[in-house]
Amino acid sequence: MRRRDLLKLLGAAAATAVAPRTSLGAAAPPRLAPLDAVIVGAGFAGLTAARELVKQGRKVVVVEARDRVGGRVKGGTIAGRHVDLGGMWAGPTQTRLLAALDEFGLHKTAQRIAGKQVVDLAGKRWLAEGEGMGFDPAVEKEIGAMTDELDRMAATIPVEAPWNAPRAAEWDAVSAQEWLFARTADPLVRAYWDADFRSVLEADLSRVSLLYLLFYIRSGDSVDALFGYAEGAQAFLVKEGMAGLAQRMAATLGDRVILGAPVRAIVQDAAGVVVRADRKEWRAPTAVVAIPPPLTVRIAWDPPLPPGRDLLAQRMPMGSVIKWYVAYDRPFWRDRGLNALVVTDRPPAVVSVDATKDNDGPALLAGFIDTPHSLRFTGRPVEERKEAVLGWLAEYFGKEAAKPIAYVDQDWPAEAWSRGCYGASMGPTVMTSLGRYLREPHGRVHWAGTETSDRWMGYIDGAIRSGERVAAEVLARPG
Repeated sequence: MRRRDLLKLLGAAAATAVAPRTSLGAAAPPRLAPLDAVIVGAGFAGLTAARELVKQGRKVVVVEARDRVGGRVKGGTIAGRHVDLGGMWAGPTQTRLLAALDEFGLHKTAQRIAGKQVVDLAGKRWLAEGEGMGFDPAVEKEIGAMTDELDRMAATIPVEAPWNAPRAAEWDAVSAQEWLFARTADPLVRAYWDADFRSVLEADLSRVSLLYLLFYIRSGDSVDALFGYAEGAQAFLVKEGMAGLAQRMAATLGDRVILGAPVRAIVQDAAGVVVRADRKEWRAPTAVVAIPPPLTVRIAWDPPLPPGRDLLAQRMPMGSVIKWYVAYDRPFWRDRGLNALVVTDRPPAVVSVDATKDNDGPALLAGFIDTPHSLRFTGRPVEERKEAVLGWLAEYFGKEAAKPIAYVDQDWPAEAWSRGCYGASMGPTVMTSLGRYLREPHGRVHWAGTETSDRWMGYIDGAIRSGERVAAEVLARPG
């Protein structure tokens, strides 16, 4: 070997020996095209943050574990129809979501409520007009008084910092169920509150703090707005599907969106952040993490997450729900004057709706296997869930309901990159002791996701708002 060649070989070996390494043990990344931010998660929060940053001339990538965009919004098909297996509704005050639908030319259609709904609570069953509950006057009066009280209490919650509410410590020390059940001994009134709040939270009310529930109400306008259809959060379906909106948003970002890349580690140093997936990594001055809070502790962090942020993520369990669709040749329930709405405390579902968007083709019912029944069915064969759902539908709509042309469902607790739906909640004492860490940056890492929103938290609109907020944070960083 010539001396010149030997010197080259020794130089290369020396360079390898002194290559800097992070504390997680991997060699420092090669120099890549400069980025301004790496965004983890291609749900509505991550996609919105990326779009806002790109509008300001920033260079970003969006790194997504799944092979699709949308996060807890997911498209599916049944009987040749596109359906939303995750979030699907928009409400009249969800202005960020409505603006996005308009921007991309998607079309809203009103949720069908004409006809009579079935109410089956506390061992009593009856029909009520539209979305009304049809309670007798005494029960209606008691529920109305409790609704007003909840709305008045919620109005005292500062949405940007609910843990600073005047009675935060008192309200955070008890569960929502304790407070509600202390206000009434009527089993029908109790069943109503339990069924309706479980239908929007997908969490056991005994494990949700009163303060968290009040913040949720304030975030979503009012109790009636959370529960409502015509004027509430369930007012509109999207003809092209809510998943179609996520896909259109992602299309504007082009190859900035990287799918099938679960993030395993996030490392920070004085120069920036390194985000590592299985086969690739990205460096930027800052990062945005826009995934469900409980999943953030599955990432290896260097330096570690602050204790408060780590503890918060561990104490915010995801809601547990399995969403289903059933298709029929025709909407036979309408022949009987029914609108397909059901409110019940009878397992395994808590609610159903007519999810048919037009008059052509098959008719669709949609609903949810809710908490706690979803915990029994998650991970089980789909045929078991189908049998349970069809038996439930037949009880309310007759034998025709047991003979669909198709069935499909989405087992959200079993979904590896969500581990539940709709959102994460907080039990007693969590919000006052740890809530302030929800949006507090970890060095160069900022947080997004619907759980971090102070408006329509838990909804698609809240996810979009969180993406806007976090983009503003990143743009305001010095340097």
